[in-house]
Amino acid sequence: MKKTFIPLLLALLMTTLPACAQRSTSSDYNLRKAIEAYYDDEDLNKALDLVNEVLDDTPDNFDARFLRSKIYWNTDKYADALRDVSYAIKNYKGKPGVYKSTLYGLHGAIFSDMDRYADAAKEYQMAAKLARKDNPERVQSYTFDYAQALYNADDLAGAEKVYLQMLKDDPGDCAAMIGLARNYMDSQRYDKALRYIEEAESYDESYSQIYRFKMQILEKMGRTDESVDAALKYLETDDDPPIVAIAQYAGKHYTYAVAKIKAEMNRQNAASSWILLLTKLYENHHDFSKAIELYDKVESEYGANETLCLYRARCYRDLGEYDKALIDISKSIEMNPDEEFYLATRGEIYRYAGMYKEAIADCSACIEKDPSTGYYYYARGWCYELSGDDSKAMDDYNAGIDVDKTYPYLFLNRAEQYAKQGKNELARADYEMVLAIDTVATDGSCRHYALHGLGRDSEAIEWMDRILEDDPEDDGNLYDKACLYARMGRANDAIDILETAFEKGLRKFAHLEHDKDMDSLRELPRYKELINRYKGKPVEDISEEIVVTPEAAQMLISEVQMKKTAGGTYEVPCSINGLPLKFIFDTGASDVTISSVEANFMLKNDYLSTKDFRGSRRYLTADGSIAEGSVICIREVQVGDVTLKNIEASVVKNQKAPLLLGQSVLERFGSVTIDNDSNKLIIKHKR
Repeated sequence: MKKTFIPLLLALLMTTLPACAQRSTSSDYNLRKAIEAYYDDEDLNKALDLVNEVLDDTPDNFDARFLRSKIYWNTDKYADALRDVSYAIKNYKGKPGVYKSTLYGLHGAIFSDMDRYADAAKEYQMAAKLARKDNPERVQSYTFDYAQALYNADDLAGAEKVYLQMLKDDPGDCAAMIGLARNYMDSQRYDKALRYIEEAESYDESYSQIYRFKMQILEKMGRTDESVDAALKYLETDDDPPIVAIAQYAGKHYTYAVAKIKAEMNRQNAASSWILLLTKLYENHHDFSKAIELYDKVESEYGANETLCLYRARCYRDLGEYDKALIDISKSIEMNPDEEFYLATRGEIYRYAGMYKEAIADCSACIEKDPSTGYYYYARGWCYELSGDDSKAMDDYNAGIDVDKTYPYLFLNRAEQYAKQGKNELARADYEMVLAIDTVATDGSCRHYALHGLGRDSEAIEWMDRILEDDPEDDGNLYDKACLYARMGRANDAIDILETAFEKGLRKFAHLEHDKDMDSLRELPRYKELINRYKGKPVEDISEEIVVTPEAAQMLISEVQMKKTAGGTYEVPCSINGLPLKFIFDTGASDVTISSVEANFMLKNDYLSTKDFRGSRRYLTADGSIAEGSVICIREVQVGDVTLKNIEASVVKNQKAPLLLGQSVLERFGSVTIDNDSNKLIIKHKR
């Protein structure tokens, strides 16, 4: 998985291509049409055909070479892209529309996408050097890209040297300080890492990314309570905090974190994200009843919505209360029938409940909506298998592998079908495929089953134990270990682990009745006694009083608190590709605009990819003049609990221009009104 910060270069690539002497009027025309196809129509195939015609007629056309390199890059034809960029660099004649530093920056970006980080570092280094003469404003950003490429190439010493130079050039560069802190954390020099994080904090204590790394560093140093404090500070400073990551660190001292969160929630003006963090902590700690109690309280005071019903359904599922889980997830589907994730979740709950016909119907609906997702074929195939239809199961495993060769469970289940048929060589090949794909010991891994299938039982147990190291309390992973022992014929060990899973909250009795892994245990007196003992036993729960303020419920309803500015406009918190920002609510604006400062920051910190840039557009400025800016595709815009995908926006050159979400976005939210008394933006979802 790539961990690069995408380089800051495409804003320049979107400038108008420079004019050059052409030998053919048709080449002029085709180049203009190619530019239109690339930027305006986003038709890369048409653009490529046209630019190839230009180069057939005028092979030395620099502009066409440059455009074609971008087309190849955006279609992942890296060898072709590199060839054209190299040609452009070799034949560069100082054309004013494209800086030479930009060409080297593009070279580096292509190498980064190929995971050739050492090569990328050399190109970024040259881009930074050239930019000192031809584009000084880009020096620091290219230098940052250079340091990031060195880091990705595992050259921590080289990256450190570059970050230190960045601080020498700009002592207040918080991004360089955080880069150094990350380097030192990775090399286990935690004291130094903490020093730079605290220095960055002294410059800007509102910069949320400081606390993202601070919580990790303090946790590595064994300073758990301080790590929890940093995690909660991360929540407090980030307008759209990553709740799952924060909950992971806050949960290192569960009771301490819960006490602090409850204290914050019981304040009248508590932020909306605290409630979500508390429920996530409860769920991570397997206190599902407490999470349900909190969701019930929110619903009784503010009404239900699809997100609340989904989360509560998953809690009921993990408690084994499938009827209640199905009621909730069906409500989510009624509220948003186009969301296939809800259908997939209901299908999973049906499977846990042993209702295979209904589960198969939901999986089939998911496949119809998205036939390219391997998980849906696996889920339906497993339901066929559990209901005794191995032939249809095998058809689904084969179909899933045809469309997705990266999902290991498809190969695992097909291997077991082959083994059942006595086709041992085919089974072995599929088990080996699982080992090649599934290489991280984490929740959801199935490598241990493949290792057992290959007769490598000691490695299988070691892998399973590594998975459990992350969360020894997880009843699902404990159940997997019981299944593994049962497959090995270690009945007593399997039952011991199964009992521990029941103590931790496992209640998947319908699944236990059909899971073939339990076949070797099902008739054993000890197994029967264990099932009977826990089947009617509820998961232990201690109820506690929680005050849910209107502010704390904001995350679960479509009301967003706004801030009225001195100029009379409203400032609204939002998230752009996961980055917390604020936009000016302006019903008069037609499109989405974002300043070059924000766009550059997003590129620098991996919230935008260079491939998100689509061309250029002319727009009307506030003073009535016409200007040109880059066009980007914003993958996700979130306002409150409403999320929209693939929004076009213009990057304006005015560094002080506010983020505007115009009518092109607002009309997609549904009905949008302002409550002037409470300064709230109220969004009525489209259904």
